[in-house]
Amino acid sequence: MGTETIARPLSPTKSTTRDTSVGAILRGVAKGVVYLVLVIWAAVSLLPVYWMITTSIKASTVLLEIPPQWIPYPISFDSYQTLLQHSELPRWFFNTAFVSTAVTIGTVIVNSLAAYPFAKLHFPGDRPLFWMLLSLIMVPYVVVWVPLFILVSSLGLLDTYWILIVPGFASVWNFFLFKQFMQTLPSTLIDAARIDACSEFGIFWKVILPLSKPAIAVVAIFSFVWQWNSFFWWLLFTNSSDMRNLTVGLAQYRYQNTIDYGPLMAGATVSAVPVIIIFLLFQRYFMEGLTIGALKG
Repeated sequence: MGTETIARPLSPTKSTTRDTSVGAILRGVAKGVVYLVLVIWAAVSLLPVYWMITTSIKASTVLLEIPPQWIPYPISFDSYQTLLQHSELPRWFFNTAFVSTAVTIGTVIVNSLAAYPFAKLHFPGDRPLFWMLLSLIMVPYVVVWVPLFILVSSLGLLDTYWILIVPGFASVWNFFLFKQFMQTLPSTLIDAARIDACSEFGIFWKVILPLSKPAIAVVAIFSFVWQWNSFFWWLLFTNSSDMRNLTVGLAQYRYQNTIDYGPLMAGATVSAVPVIIIFLLFQRYFMEGLTIGALKG
């Protein structure tokens, strides 16, 4: 019998082990640098929010101190009391919440109904009409401000909830999001519903809408936040103080012909806290909103 050679696994040399350990150290250092940059970027991004909140609870005697007081002491809520006494903050908050909620509900209903025929039904001229609607995104809003103001003024709708709510129902962007999402739903479910003698509205209400909850959540959250922070629309179509929202009311807030930064920061905090809470609770849907329109149609 010939001599058999038994193959043995080669043990790693010292140089290979050294290269592996150096590579691991470099990867760890690179990851640490990335985390450090992200932490610094997050701190810089959150600094204005921190400054707004801390300024709102500072005493009026230390608001303009140089160097600034980074940690408020003593804590004072006089700015909130002053704002409530010399402004219509509760009315502004109600206007903002009411209009934002109404527009959000209307946006979901109108745009989902408009998107369903384009996503799952075929009718003559559907493609040209879709691209015509989509091209409206490229039209700058400033182009229509003046004729729109003249039209609204001639109809007597200035300083009314109608002009603040109804135009917000139609949104080409939200229509596009719904259409792109509904295209991904299986058409076999619609065919099965038609076999069961379900009407087109019944198919939309009982089949399409329940399956479109992710798109509904994205559109609802973005619409609510957009309306909550709306400024120029309210500034253009409201005149009286009791019809303003938080952003316009705070922008026009004056106390004895001076700018009182404490109450202004208190009002900004009241305006920002609901949006921050909504973002923290539904941040997953905010991230979905960045990609939902890119789904294959």
